[in-house]
Parts: sequence; structure tokens; C-alpha cells
Amino acid sequence: MATDPNKWDKIGGITSIAGTVQGMIGSYYAAETEKFKYKSMALGYEHKKDMAKINSRMLERQAQQVGRAYNRQIMIKTMQAGQRKGRATASAAARGGSLGYGSTANLFASDEIMKEIDKITMNTNKVQAMNESRMRKVNMDIRGTMLGVSQAGALANASTVSPFLNMSSTLLTGIGDIAKNKYFEG
Repeated sequence: MATDPNKWDKIGGITSIAGTVQGMIGSYYAAETEKFKYKSMALGYEHKKDMAKINSRMLERQAQQVGRAYNRQIMIKTMQAGQRKGRATASAAARGGSLGYGSTANLFASDEIMKEIDKITMNTNKVQAMNESRMRKVNMDIRGTMLGVSQAGALANASTVSPFLNMSSTLLTGIGDIAKNKYFEG
């Protein structure tokens, strides 16, 4: 049983065409998958950026709350020092002591100095705590900005992926293979 060689050439041409069409479809969907991967990355970056903004606002509120808490502590300590001074003044006066002279004056001056030192120390601690929280806020703002840049980059990458361009390169390669096939020689 003899086989016709032209028959095999025709089958080869048909398979080349089918392979080219299949390759084009595969290239198209591979490019679509890549595009969606970049878009998905961009959405992930956008979510992280939004969370960084939320955390930044939270850290600023935390810094303000720390300031209010320290101000309250300073107020309480100063009031306690004032009450202590009032009790000491009343006690010294009840014993008949002279308030403006000698050891009594030194005692009141020392007490006043200690009150100011406590106030300055607490204010320093307040400033340090608020600055620490604000530095964390600045870091969070920087992180949010960088995530925004990453998001823009991912979206730019997604826009450069062209399924049709990818598909056309497969088409050109396939046409070259088909043209080499003897089926089209005549």
C-alpha cells in the first residue's frame, strides 16, 4: 500500500497552522496572566499604602494623647507640690516660725527647686515620648509613599504588557514555519 507524499505535506501544513493558532492563544493568555499579576500586585501595594496612612494618623493621635497624659501628670505633681508647700507654710506658722528667714526659707526654696526640676524632667520625658511617636509616624508616611511608588510601577508594568503584541510575535513565527512547509510551494 503506497502512500501519497503530498498527503503528508498537507497534514504537516495543517498541523503547522493548528500549532500556530494554539501558540497564539497560549501567548495571548500568558500575557493576560502577566498583566493581571501586575494589577494584583498594584492592588496589594495600594492596600498596604492605605494601611500605612491609617497607621500614620493613629500614631499622630497617640503622640497627642501622650502629650495630654504627661500634661495631666505635670499638673498633678505641681498641685501636690503646692499643697505640700501650703501644709508646710501652715505648719511653720502654727509653730511660730518665721517664713522668710533662715532654714525655713531654705526649706521652701529647696522645695520650689525640686518642684521645678520634677516639672522639667516630666516635660523632657513628654517631649521624648511624643517625638518617638512622631518619628514612627514619619517612618509610616515614608513607607506609604514608597508603597505608592511601587503601586505606580506595578500599574505601569501592567500597562506595558500587550497580549496582542505577544500573540502577533507567535503569529509571525508560525507564519515563517508554515511558509517553509512544502504544502505551500505549489
